[in-house]
This record gives sequence, structure tokens and C-alpha cells, in this order.
Amino acid sequence: MTFSKSVNILHQSLISPSPLSSGEVRPSLPLTFFDLIWINYSPVERLFFYQFPYPTSHFLDFHLPIFKSSLSVALSTFYPLAATIRRPQSDGRFEIATTDSDSVTLTVSEYEGAADDFLDISGDHSRPVEKLLVLIPRLPISREEQPLLAVQVTLFPNYGLCLALAVHHAACDGFSSMQFVKLWSAAAASGLRLDRLNPGLPAPVMDRTVIPDPRNLYLQIEKGVLDERANEKMVNSGISGGVFAATFSISAPEIDRLKKRVQGKAAEQGMHRFHCSSFVISLAYSWTCMLKTRCITDGDGAAHVLFAVDWRRRIRPEIPANYYGNCLAPCYVKCKAEELLAKDGILVASAAIGKGIEELGDDVHEIMDGLMDRIGELAPWRPLTVAGSPKMGVYETDFGWGKPRKVEVISTRETGAVALAESRDGEGGIEIGVILPEEDLKAFAKHFAAGRDW
Repeated sequence: MTFSKSVNILHQSLISPSPLSSGEVRPSLPLTFFDLIWINYSPVERLFFYQFPYPTSHFLDFHLPIFKSSLSVALSTFYPLAATIRRPQSDGRFEIATTDSDSVTLTVSEYEGAADDFLDISGDHSRPVEKLLVLIPRLPISREEQPLLAVQVTLFPNYGLCLALAVHHAACDGFSSMQFVKLWSAAAASGLRLDRLNPGLPAPVMDRTVIPDPRNLYLQIEKGVLDERANEKMVNSGISGGVFAATFSISAPEIDRLKKRVQGKAAEQGMHRFHCSSFVISLAYSWTCMLKTRCITDGDGAAHVLFAVDWRRRIRPEIPANYYGNCLAPCYVKCKAEELLAKDGILVASAAIGKGIEELGDDVHEIMDGLMDRIGELAPWRPLTVAGSPKMGVYETDFGWGKPRKVEVISTRETGAVALAESRDGEGGIEIGVILPEEDLKAFAKHFAAGRDW
């Protein structure tokens, strides 16, 4: 299927952080080993769809000025996003380098097709990813000076708008990225009345010295990411050709039922108790459905899942909870595919994921030691990976247009990851974004629906 609709660019500008007082400077930030892992990865592309029943002129005349000003305000706090990653000459290490001319590209465009396409494009049902790609800003890839953020707003006159962000993962993880978006949206919604901002949004901590590196992981990871074969060792989807996106949901009552079912079955079988959260259940459910759809296993018949765990509250010594940057470490889980495909596959997957989380311990440096080699070993078997988290609060972003109708991550088309987010209804459910070839997506939907009866 071909999709030829595009967008018409109406406005483009560079938005800089608010000016500093005389004598103040914004310090450059060295990358930590947490950041460096992501240096070769493509940007994270997240779309926020909002109902906006006004003509384009209304946005340009009344909303755009405050939208730009509030972005500048948010960038003054999260200033690294306006900077670039460079490899300085002095010590050779990568850093987020700041200058007086730092800025972010903001593009405002209008959708060229029928405006009511907004209802289709922002839906949960299967849609060609081509329909979404035109909404995404382009973030150039450069080893010399890597920009970290680009923003695009696409207007669907009298129906809605899409705010799309491309964020380079080496700049920060999803938690920090969403803290920036929440501050920006709060500033916009308050009409730049900063005294009205939510006091629950603490200032980010930029201090890189809070992340110790006793094993010199930085140099180990740097060697891996600069290796000529680095891209071959990265997990990718292995899919070529046209792909489709769809969002599946598990409600809070369904999650509770599955939890009780898993825990009851585990007790019947004499299994040790294990961590069984909404995240564990939703990932286990997705993993079994994906394995039934695309049965990818290693040479021993095992299937793998690889997901990131936020270490802000785990790392020792403790670091500030609002630390800005990346603070993610991997959790690897594998199971025999035949067990995951059997009747109680969700139980097997939940137990493996839950135990994997419990066994992480509190030494992140041990977990990260040898990381690049382990990922390289896993990459050929295309483990299922995860983007996002139900704890990010992506639906808590009101720019003055109400809560988002839909939030979607589409950079997962390259990695084959499932994207997790909290349910938009605020009732405790979880949304699962999937991008697959059309026939695979139909098969996944069939398995997803059948699994509800387990």
C-alpha cells in the first residue's frame, strides 16, 4: 500500500533557551557510560495527538507565540536538549557541549490531505507507518555535532494537531524527556505564569559526578560504540518493506485478573513467589503474542526479551530522583520457546521476567560490565525489546488543548520493540504499541484477543 499525503511547511524557527543573566553560563555535560550506550541509536520519535477544533490561522495567531515562548522557558531548565553532542579535543570524551547559539528547530506544518484523516491517523487500529512518518521532524545524524531535539507541529484544520518530538537517546532517557515535556506543557497551559506551575515538577539535577564509574565502564562502552561493526551488534527488527502500527490495550481489571491467574497457577505448581506487577504481566502477554506471531529463537530454541530498568531509585550510593540524563540498565530474560508457546506460556513468561527483575541486585556497574558484548551476542536472535514505560505519564501533558487523544512511539519500527504506556483513561490499564508487516500485525491481533481467555 502506498501513502502519498504530505505536509505543507508554514513556519520554521530556531528556539533558544531563555537568555541568562549577565555573567551566567550553562555548563557542558560529559556523557556518562549510561548515555554513551545510545550514541549510535536513532532518535526516539514520540507523537502527541490533540483534539484542536480550530482553523490553522487560530493556532498561528493565538497559540504559536505562547507555544514558542513556553518551549524557550522549558529549554532554559532542560538546556542540554538545545545543545549538541561533540567529542572534544582535550580528553577525547563525548560531551553535551553548550554554546551561546544553542537552539532547537521548530517546524509548523499543515496536513495536505483531508483534515478528518486526523481521526484515522490518531486511532488505535492498524495504519501504514508511512502515514505517521510525515508528522515526524528530521533530526540530522552527525558524529561531529549531534543535535539532540527537533520539534514539529502538524495541523489538521478544525480537527486536531500532532506534536512530534525526535529526541536523541544519548541526551536523556524517557523519564528525563517526559519531565521536559511536562514542564513545557505546564508553562504553555499556564500562559507562562510560572507561579502557577505544578510544584510537583522539581528542577532536574545535571550533576554528572553523582554517577560513579569504579570499573571504568565509559572506556569499555566507548570502545564498543566506536567499533566499525557496532551497528551489526545493535538489536534491530529484521523487517524490511512496508510496516503498520497499531495499539492494543489491557484494562486494569484484565491485568488484575491475569495477575491473580498467574499467581494462583504459580502456587498450584509450587513455584517460588516472584515480582508480578502490571509491567510484568503486560510484557509477558506481549512476549507470548509476539513469539506466536514471529517465532524467533536462538540455536538452542530459546526466545529472549531485553528491557531497560530505571536505576534512579536502585543505584548505590543513592542519586537524586530527578537526575537528568540516562539512568537505565538492561535486564535480560530467556525461556524455552516451547514453554512460552504452551498453554501456560503467560505464567512462564511472567515468572521469568519477574525473577529477572528481582535478581538485578543493587550493583549496576556489575550489570553494565561487558554490556556491549552481551548485546552483540543477543542481537542475531532479535530479542523482543521495550520502549517507554507505563510510569512515564505521557498522557499528563496538557498544553492548554486538553489531554492527548493519543500518544505513540514510532521509532520502534527500527528495533521491533513494543512500546508501553499508561492507558489514556487514567484507570490503571496499559497501552501496547506494535509495528509489524500487515499480515504479522493481523496475526498478533488474533493472538492478543485469544490470550484474554487464558
